[in-house]
Amino acid sequence: MSRTLAIELAERTLAVVNPQNRELALRAGLSRHGFALAGVAFPEAIAERAALVAWLQDTFAPKD
Repeated sequence: MSRTLAIELAERTLAVVNPQNRELALRAGLSRHGFALAGVAFPEAIAERAALVAWLQDTFAPKD
């Protein structure tokens, strides 16, 4: 996943006011971009942009 896409997804996710709905927003954004979500462990608290960007890049980095 590119850094630009990770930042865009993080910003859209954090724009959701209710923290309980942020995972739903993140799942929807990832699905729209074609990322497989099976077996992905989402962070418990999605509240910080930098942490979310790092998690997205680590989780969805291309596998060699």
